[in-house]
Amino acid sequence: MGWFFNREKRAKDDNIVNPCPIPPKDDVQPQALSNLLKAQKGNPMNLSAFFAGVNLISNTIATIKLSFKDNNDNLLKPTHYLWHLFDYSTLTQFNTFRNVIKDVILHGNGFIYIERDNESGKPTQLHYSPANQTTILYNPVNNSVFYMNPIYNVRWTNEDYIHIYINSKDGFVGLPISSYAYKTINLANATEKSANDYYASGSQLFGLITTNNTNPQVGTREAQMKALRSSWDEARSQSNGTGVIFVPQDLKYEALSSNAKDSALLETRLFNVQEVGRWLQISPFLLGDLSHNAYGSLSESQMAFLLYTLNPYIHALEQEMNRKLIMPSKYGQEYVDIDQNSILAIDKEAQSNYLTNLVKNGLITPNEARKELGLCQVDDGDKLIIPYTDIEANTVAEA
Repeated sequence: MGWFFNREKRAKDDNIVNPCPIPPKDDVQPQALSNLLKAQKGNPMNLSAFFAGVNLISNTIATIKLSFKDNNDNLLKPTHYLWHLFDYSTLTQFNTFRNVIKDVILHGNGFIYIERDNESGKPTQLHYSPANQTTILYNPVNNSVFYMNPIYNVRWTNEDYIHIYINSKDGFVGLPISSYAYKTINLANATEKSANDYYASGSQLFGLITTNNTNPQVGTREAQMKALRSSWDEARSQSNGTGVIFVPQDLKYEALSSNAKDSALLETRLFNVQEVGRWLQISPFLLGDLSHNAYGSLSESQMAFLLYTLNPYIHALEQEMNRKLIMPSKYGQEYVDIDQNSILAIDKEAQSNYLTNLVKNGLITPNEARKELGLCQVDDGDKLIIPYTDIEANTVAEA
């Protein structure tokens, strides 16, 4: 009878939030791990490559067309409840999916709260539930999962949450990419700090001042060194680190830092882009590293991005929505479809050739092809067309 039985029971008795036993106190808390990594290793979103990668993945998935179909691949009627799940939600469908995918990458888990009708159990609204406000309670005794959100101050069962995750050690609680890539993130943060210090100091991070004379009027040797440092810092601040600083005749300044080329500072930053790309499964070319473009066309790049980067998130989201949003009486009759072809519709020439071949071989109608191109329907465009000729091959050859 599944979750629908629990929903009916909860509708009769509002005091029964979940009849299952309370999970043990030593439940895994992935958010604590994420916060710990952020505090120790720095926020990965401060890295331009990581920021660009997370936004690229989440924004692309959020813009994919979401459809609801029957088992004959026909769109459900516009009055069907699935089309109206975001009508009165706080966030739009775009922002909901965008935030959820970002949470999956940064925190390991993404959540969407399902508001249901108490009588029928039918989903009525979807609401984004921030990962840093949602706690997962996993009971390894009976493999049950619960969710706590301080906004609602109740414990929800698995039926009430769309839970998306990619990486996990126990199969129930997701782990962020940062928990695996903390060395790369730490190195990249250190490189960015070094680059900031290098350029902020006028490309001279360290230096050595020597003198053969002493000034007994200043005091001890330590006091002389302190006065010399203060005088030097004052002179540099007045010139903003970019002008000319006059050094007394009895002082000698020697730079100890190497330049950006000798220290491979720029090469290291490019290497960090490649490393971040490996962890996110994104080509460095899409992260701004134009020196590593292995694709001959934009369509090839988009195909690789879809296959190796987006597919896991799309399938996880699609399967979880089908599990939680379709009513049990409609299993196998209705389904949620995330159209991946919309990602590949950028190369117009390739799209045109693709649709032309489908029409010529009688696989789709002209109107179906026009719909993919955003064009209006035409009369007699709903018929399948198959090229036909009754001229024999020998006749054509003799001609």
